[in-house]
Order: sequence, then C-alpha cells, then structure tokens
Amino acid sequence: MDFLEHPLFHIGGQTITLISIIVFVIVFLLVLAVSRLVRRILLKRVFPRNEVNDGVARSITRIINYFVLVIGFLIALNSAGINVSLLFAGGAAIMVGIGFGLQNIANNFISGLIILFERPIKEGDFIEIGGKMGTVVSISARSTKVKTNVGIMIIVPNSYFIEKEVINRSYVDKTQIEIPVTISHNEDFEKVKEILLRLGNENQYSMKDFPPSVTFSEINELGILTKLWIWIVDQDMHSVIRSQINYRILQEFKKEGIKFPVPKRDLIKD
Repeated sequence: MDFLEHPLFHIGGQTITLISIIVFVIVFLLVLAVSRLVRRILLKRVFPRNEVNDGVARSITRIINYFVLVIGFLIALNSAGINVSLLFAGGAAIMVGIGFGLQNIANNFISGLIILFERPIKEGDFIEIGGKMGTVVSISARSTKVKTNVGIMIIVPNSYFIEKEVINRSYVDKTQIEIPVTISHNEDFEKVKEILLRLGNENQYSMKDFPPSVTFSEINELGILTKLWIWIVDQDMHSVIRSQINYRILQEFKKEGIKFPVPKRDLIKD
C-alpha cells in the first residue's frame, strides 16, 4: 500500500499523494450530497411552509449552496492533509496569473452574487434587454437564462445586468404601453382619437379600471403623430397586445376611410 503514500506532485511546498486525492474526493462528494440535501429541504419544506416567494426562495437557496460548497471545498482540502493557508501563500503568484486570465468569469460570478443579494431581477420576472423581451428562467453563477415569447432561450452574462440598462416589467403590478400612429394632416384628429380609445377599451388585456388615453405627440412634414396609451397587467403579453391593436387599427382606419401619410418622392427628370 506504499503506492498510496507515494508523492505525485507538490503544490505550495506541500506533497500531494494518491491517498490525499482520494480523501479529498470522498469528502467533497459528501459535501455535494449535503448541499443537495439542504437545497431540497429548503425548497420543498422550509420555504413553502413559510410562504416565501418562489423567486426569492431560489435566490436564497443558491447563495446558501455557494457558501456550503466553498466551505466544503476548504474542509475537503484540510481533510486531505493540505494546509490551505500555506497553499494560498505558496500559490499566490500562480493565483494572480490565473486571476488575470479569468477576469471575465470572475466578473460574471461576482455579478451573479450581486444579482442574488440585491435582486434587481429574479426568476419569473418579465424583463426587456437589448430590445428583446422575455422571462427569467434561471440565474446561475456565470449567466442568466431568459426565454422570449417565441420560445428562444437567451443566455446573458450576469455582468450585463449590472453594467447595462435592463427594464424589469415585473417590478410593478401594472404598466402602460404606447402604440404610435401617424395620420395625414387633413384627417379628423377627434375622429381618430375616438377610434383609438374604443380599440384600447375593447382589448381583452387592457385594464378596465384605468382607461386608455390618446396624446397629440408631434406634427412633422409627414403627418400627425399620435399615441394610444393603455394599461395592462399581463407583462408578458406586451407584444401580443401591441400586435392585436395595430391589426384592429388597420381594420378600422380602412373601414372609416382614414389614410396613413405617404412620403413624398421627388422625381428628377433629364
């Protein structure tokens, strides 16, 4: 059995043998099992019993899981006879070199912890990033998965949520969406306004307690820019509602003879 004690390599002035590797693996596997058990107990018993929000429960569980894994890793090293303090001291130069090479990964990992602690977003939130809308499916150590309304999964680095602007539409109970419409200068604005308000009220997703409104936004050389504003609760139906109302606008304008402005083109004759 001497081969178990045979030196394999050295780290930070410490000798690593086969038996130390075996002990490390066994202890760390036990840590993984304990971590999985703690996560299951929290998600299946503790949090449901205390009526903790699902997104909050998953965030707290993930933080606890990271903590258990880090502590367990250190315990596994110590159980294998490896002095952690000496290992860090002896491998400081190596760690600095690795740190420079893994800056991006470290940045995303730390950003992930910030997201879990500050919770600007959480699982289940309906958000808008880079002009795309979707639901946060999961937040991991390095990235966050966002599923769009058309079923596309976007994997976003966690640092994006810390450094860039992100619209979280689940932060509020209701939100207002705008639907711009440009009409010709000679059209009856009051008539257009009446049609838009009617279409806003008739939509099944618009809030009946908060009536829609129409604003006279801008007059330019092309025509008159108006905007229909409606309040909605179902944040993930944002694109669907906009599409439905735009379709009804086309139908009603055609029925009432209301025309959209056509850009003028100057023809150059030889």
